Amino acid sequence: MGQQTEAEKKIQENRFVLNASVSLLWFLIDEPPELRLRARWLLDDIMSGRVIIHVPDIWLFEVSGGLVKAVHAKRLNQIQAQEALSRVEGLLALPNWNLHSHDKGWFYSDVARWAMGFSVSFYDAVYLHLATQTKAAFWTADKRLYEFLVRARVSKVLKAFWIGDYKPMRSFSG
Repeated sequence: MGQQTEAEKKIQENRFVLNASVSLLWFLIDEPPELRLRARWLLDDIMSGRVIIHVPDIWLFEVSGGLVKAVHAKRLNQIQAQEALSRVEGLLALPNWNLHSHDKGWFYSDVARWAMGFSVSFYDAVYLHLATQTKAAFWTADKRLYEFLVRARVSKVLKAFWIGDYKPMRSFSG
């Protein structure tokens, strides 16, 4: 194997920043089955405490907005969307789930600089900036974003992963 990059050395193996696109796979049953399976494996690892999650506060808006959009598009009914929102609230209560508020953990100017420097949207930059701040791996289901990050060689700053490559964590117990 090759040498690890500085970003890989700094990232804790079980510390993740999740893009909202990954979280929506838990609820949208018409998404590709393979991606939904990988996202469910990740959710199982979250629920079991095997991974530590960091999300910015905009994650709540993006997931909630995605669920509302799914109702409008008839991808979910209102009951399913309400159940999904209840599950989201349950995730927020987990001890291994960390919600980072924009007024405490990061500043708009820092994120804007990050977005302009790496040519990504402000919203994507919020997640990417958080990943660098928490030394966590960034996981996304947005294939175009992932491929862009690979081409842009952001691996010097952070480690980005595509949910389609997720493998369940092994239990730490013997």
